[in-house]
Amino acid sequence: MQSQKNKFLKKAFEIIEEKPAIFKALEEFEKTGKVITKTRLNFTIDREIAKGFREYCKKRHLNMSKEVENMIKAKLKPSHSPKYKR
Repeated sequence: MQSQKNKFLKKAFEIIEEKPAIFKALEEFEKTGKVITKTRLNFTIDREIAKGFREYCKKRHLNMSKEVENMIKAKLKPSHSPKYKR
C-alpha cells in the first residue's frame, strides 16, 4: 500500500513540475471557486500613451487588461498563430 502511495506522489510531483500553471489554477479554484487561466505580462510603453489609455478606459468604465487582450486578439489571425482560436 505504501509503495502505491509513493508511486502516486512521485507521479503527482512530476506532473506539477511539467505543468505548474494547471496546479496554480487548481489552487486558485480551491481558494476562490473561480478558474483563472490568465497570465501576468510586463512590458514597457510610452508614458503618455499609457496615461491616455488609462483615462480612456476610466471614462468608459472599461477594464484595461480586457481591452489590451481584445486588441491582441484583433491582431492575431489563425494564419499567423495556429494555436490561437477565436
